[in-house]
Amino acid sequence: MTTTAPAPPRETSLDWVKKNLFRNWWSGLISVILLPLSLYLAYRALRFLFVTGQWDAVRVNLTLFMQGTFSRDEQWRLISQIMIFALAFGIGLGTNSAASHDRAQDAGLDVERGTIAGTLARMWSLVAFIGLLLFFATTDDMGNLINPFLFVGGGLVMGAVGYQARRLPRRFRNVGWLLTMTFLVIGFQIVSGFDAGGWVPLGIIFGVSAYSIAPVDRFEASWLRGALRFAAALIVVLAIRAVYAAVDTPGIGWDDWSGLHLTLMVSAIAIVLAFPLGLLLALARRSTLPALRIMATAYIEVIRGVPLITLLFMGQFILGFVVPQDVTLSAITRAIAVMTFFSAAYIAEIVRGGLQALPKGQTEAGQALGLAPPPIMRRIVLPQALTAVIPAMVGQFISLFKDSSLLSIIAVLEFLGVRKIIHAQEAFRGVGIAETLVFVAIGYWAFAFAMSRESQRLERRLRVSR
Repeated sequence: MTTTAPAPPRETSLDWVKKNLFRNWWSGLISVILLPLSLYLAYRALRFLFVTGQWDAVRVNLTLFMQGTFSRDEQWRLISQIMIFALAFGIGLGTNSAASHDRAQDAGLDVERGTIAGTLARMWSLVAFIGLLLFFATTDDMGNLINPFLFVGGGLVMGAVGYQARRLPRRFRNVGWLLTMTFLVIGFQIVSGFDAGGWVPLGIIFGVSAYSIAPVDRFEASWLRGALRFAAALIVVLAIRAVYAAVDTPGIGWDDWSGLHLTLMVSAIAIVLAFPLGLLLALARRSTLPALRIMATAYIEVIRGVPLITLLFMGQFILGFVVPQDVTLSAITRAIAVMTFFSAAYIAEIVRGGLQALPKGQTEAGQALGLAPPPIMRRIVLPQALTAVIPAMVGQFISLFKDSSLLSIIAVLEFLGVRKIIHAQEAFRGVGIAETLVFVAIGYWAFAFAMSRESQRLERRLRVSR
């Protein structure tokens, strides 16, 4: 006769309070002091948010916060851009999900599909911020009240349509990445314009793709295969350039971008450019070539020793002297260049720390397999080093995103700088100053917290702590 062990007693609320708040005398003392203080601060915060706060400055100028000084005639560009970006992000997420599924199957591992509930749990700060925007979207500022809801719904639909790229057959997996990059470039140029010089990014993307997929394997001579690949890439690049030369549609220049739209664009571009530059600097600092190592070390130490605001001023007044006289750089272009160079120095040190933490046995194992130094670095060392520094790397990206608020000091109307225009209005001169600051702070926090939660998911997925 078998007997089952009795179930452990269920923990009550009183047991939880004793265990977590009054475990000993000093824990109880801290709880007695902090609990009333926390409740009082929560009361004051809620009272400010829902009772005493004068939120008209935010409600009336919500469009100004979001898009800045764009005219209503040009709003279609922003709407189209966001819809195309939503489609691109959906395609990228779907392609990445399918690629992860393929790698798991190849390794014989169980496949874990992400759920909508899990995504909302990670991105709840962004969802809350979007809800706040919808709450403030009134007929006085946004036209028809239903328009913001249709706008958000349209973005979700475009993202869901793009996510279906995960259903592409495995042999067409790279098509998803090609579409993602293409739509990102096109979405950017919807606002910036399809001028004759805008062909470069798409030319690079499609040129590289044409070079890699050109059907030349049936030819035995390696020089002939290389020549045919190069010819295919050149034809594609010239075709794209011809299309851009025929279209040549102007858009809205950098100097007219502002608001949260500008903040997100500047931060995203600076992050994308700073990461590879920082990676190269880290490798250069560990190089065995003395000249390369000394130059990289000098650059990193000088940049890290100068405040970002100083570099921003230098970029506005000095950067123009080091470029050709016929090249005109806008204030925002100079700011992006400075933020990229500044963040690259910190990223280089983060990557170098990950490289130093990796045991030398990893490199020696690659050498024992007969691999050359570049494949060892690319296939063995860098993947492990970058995985180990994910928290610090994402922390630097978050810092870069928040540092974009310094652009207001150099007269760039980013998300925080829009407040200057709002409080210059007669109706809000000296009114709602704290409220607009709180709104901007909530916006920065929403995006930064979402980046942090996504970093934590990536850490758990890659088992960084193990």
